[in-house]
Amino acid sequence: MRFWNSLHTKFFLTYSLIVVAIILLVCTPMYVYLQNNIEKNTISRFDETVSKIKDRLDERVNQFDVLSKLLYWSSITNDSPAVNYLNGLASSQDFYERYQMRGALKSFVTMLSTVYPDAVNIRLFTMEGDLISDSEDDRTSVGSYEQYEELKRIAATNGETLLSYEPRDPWNAANDWPVFVFSRMLLPWETRAGMLEVMVKADALVDLETLNQIKGAQLNLFFGDAIIYSTDSGENGLTQAQRLEYNRLKQRSSGEKYPHMETSFGDKQYVFNKSNDKSDFTVMLTVPKKVVFASLVNFRNVAIAAMLLLILISVALFYILSRILTRPLKQLKNSLDRISLDESDEQPGMDNKYEMDEIHLINRSFRNMSERLKNSLEDTVRFRTLQLQAHFDMLQAQINPHFLFNMLGFIQSSAEDRNLDQVSALSQNLLGFFRYSISTQSPIITLEKEIAFTIQYLELMKIRFVDKLQYRIEVDSMLTNLVVPKLILQPLVENSIQHGFDGSANGLEVVVSAYTESAYWVIQIEDNGVGISEQRLAKVIAKVEDYLRQMLSSAEGEGMSQGGMGVANSMGRLKFMFKDNFTYEIANREDASGVRIRLQGPLRR
Repeated sequence: MRFWNSLHTKFFLTYSLIVVAIILLVCTPMYVYLQNNIEKNTISRFDETVSKIKDRLDERVNQFDVLSKLLYWSSITNDSPAVNYLNGLASSQDFYERYQMRGALKSFVTMLSTVYPDAVNIRLFTMEGDLISDSEDDRTSVGSYEQYEELKRIAATNGETLLSYEPRDPWNAANDWPVFVFSRMLLPWETRAGMLEVMVKADALVDLETLNQIKGAQLNLFFGDAIIYSTDSGENGLTQAQRLEYNRLKQRSSGEKYPHMETSFGDKQYVFNKSNDKSDFTVMLTVPKKVVFASLVNFRNVAIAAMLLLILISVALFYILSRILTRPLKQLKNSLDRISLDESDEQPGMDNKYEMDEIHLINRSFRNMSERLKNSLEDTVRFRTLQLQAHFDMLQAQINPHFLFNMLGFIQSSAEDRNLDQVSALSQNLLGFFRYSISTQSPIITLEKEIAFTIQYLELMKIRFVDKLQYRIEVDSMLTNLVVPKLILQPLVENSIQHGFDGSANGLEVVVSAYTESAYWVIQIEDNGVGISEQRLAKVIAKVEDYLRQMLSSAEGEGMSQGGMGVANSMGRLKFMFKDNFTYEIANREDASGVRIRLQGPLRR
């Protein structure tokens, strides 16, 4: 589980998933868009191939229709059209007249070849078997047309254009190339004068080179329901499924015009179908689906490979980046494990291999933190040492024989006088006093508890001095929870009692007050005693300042519970706690009776 909970893993997985999602969101619509375009372009390419064949067929049919009309309309001699010459050739028995007619028709057919430049041969057949051609190599007679299936098929029509395919010229063995034959009956409703045939080379209609480049492609040309040409060598050039598909297309388009219909049959073929607008010709190209969409499949494979490669590269980069970014954290953890407060030890740092400003700043901050931590711990140790010193000084001062003797004497005297309430009060205050002063659980305490301890001390001192000692406590309720070092007020109050009495019968009043000024707290301890001379005041302040200097440079201090040094100890611990925000003042009161000690610090440490 540590692997999944590591920052490196979470960072890597999170940003990898984000990158993958962004790549998919960007690439998927792009892929769909390009896929649709490629599919349309691919279909358009095959459709264009079929359209070219169909357009060439339309062009040849139109040329054939023009040539046929010239036979009806163009005069050879004496305003007589070519079909009349065919009628005369069929009815005349005169050899010379027939010879002239044949010569005129031959010249006319030769002239027609210039109108139909793509024609290999233009031939006219009479019903009696005469053959007139633009070629000198052709025969002049073929015998009765009933001997030839092709001529019989033409004779059975009513003048519509017929199209057939022949692997070679059937009338001239020298023409050894495949041809398409356009033919029709002339004057079918009158004398049925003869038949017209125009042969065009197959490659002039069908671009076999282009078709051969399409693997598995099959081209079929239909006239009506009959197939007249197929690039397939199988039976009739069509499979049963292809013929059923063709018949379905014909039924669909029986009542409407569909110049361009695309459909697929089966699961493996795709059909491109176009029909002639005037004639009953149909061009159908059948291509395997895998061939039609080969480019689309290639694009899909390349796109998926590119997307996977992009994702793989992005994931790898984020893995490396996540290691680079989390490496300083691991180094920081290791540095924290090795950190030492010994000044002689070299402090660990972090390697900034990639020269990143952030790592440099973290490294510098880490070193600064280490230094501050060391200083803070040193201050804490020094503060704790001073606090313990103050505690032991206080303990030593308060358990001296005079203090105990006096307190126990008062308790004995009260007991002998059967003043049980006073005995109880004395015992309770003395017990609380020693419990508070002996306790070492925490070096800091709230001002409320410090005031309570000071009151216990004052009550004990009040019993000792009987009616000569009075005190007042004035504390702002806002400062009851103020945190201060332990045992800072009692030494100051003790100092006021010890040095305030003048030995006369005059009493002494000690006032402890705490209040706020702006963003600071102020604690004052003042008395109405004899005061302090200017020389002695200067010496006390000098001792305090000297003590503070020694305290800031060393954790050790002198035994300073008497002669003003208890005051210095309290000042020192407050200085440790509040740093430069703490100030103090020791001075005589304005009326020259007594001393005032004023402490000031921030409300927020």
